[in-house]
Amino acid sequence: MLRLLTTILRFLGMLGTSHHLPLGHQSPAIPVVEVQGFLEPARFFNDFVIPGKPVVFKGAAREFPAFSKWSDEYFLSLEGSEEWKVVYELGKKETREGGQGAISFSEYIRRYQNEDLYCVTGLPKYLRDDIPVYHSIDCPFVLSELMDDLVMWFSSGGTKSVWHFDDYENINCLIQGKKELILANRSEAELGHFLEDQAYSKVDVEAVDLERFPGFADITYFNATIEEGDCVYIPTFWSHTVKSWGRNIAINAWWEIYKTPISCPPNTATHTSWRNIKMLSDSDLGYQGRAGDSRYRKSGLSVRSDRWR
Repeated sequence: MLRLLTTILRFLGMLGTSHHLPLGHQSPAIPVVEVQGFLEPARFFNDFVIPGKPVVFKGAAREFPAFSKWSDEYFLSLEGSEEWKVVYELGKKETREGGQGAISFSEYIRRYQNEDLYCVTGLPKYLRDDIPVYHSIDCPFVLSELMDDLVMWFSSGGTKSVWHFDDYENINCLIQGKKELILANRSEAELGHFLEDQAYSKVDVEAVDLERFPGFADITYFNATIEEGDCVYIPTFWSHTVKSWGRNIAINAWWEIYKTPISCPPNTATHTSWRNIKMLSDSDLGYQGRAGDSRYRKSGLSVRSDRWR
């Protein structure tokens, strides 16, 4: 119905042209459902994961230790920062064609405010005590059998991702800054002009060329704007792009697709930190020799490309 109304209004000239507008502005976006705090695991899986519906958890991360602790000064004060390697990307507007590198976390902290860099890396294990397990997935079966990776997204703001989808379930918690997510249902993936055998599109998310990419005029968009302390669930195979403002730190948890109701009464929740959870594909580089050492695990430099082929 919304798509039909948009088409009629555009035909009548009441919406004007949507040519070369930012992605998501081609038609009115539907706000993603918001709830206060995390939901109980059983309700979260039954109401959102199994049907594949995004949801914003307002204020869910405000009680995390990281929310009050994670300043640059705090990071630099930690002994591990001098020698623990992290992955960074060259360029805050993602193209999937830019370079990557691995440097010590402390070097990244000293450079990121003045350079066009974006840290996309497995969350260093010495920081994982600052992030509790997200309550909506704090269930023994999920934590022991399904957890895949824990990733830090850290920049000075101004990042823009490509239009892409993930083949993992995802809760992304924003510790600092602001993010806007534009999403589309997995049922509309054929409209997203994805490259053959790839999980991303070459469309310019800042100025969509509808002559080259006409499918974007027909997508029903969803919008989730999250502030620091909010978390968002992005269902597997939902297309999306993300942009950020201000010093920006987010931690996302990826887990394997599981579309079966789970039994996880509230009293079984473990409430542990992420340090104690074994990941199936942990992309944290860890200690790879002293800062400046060129040795690092090759797979660790493919947090995006291996995940989103």
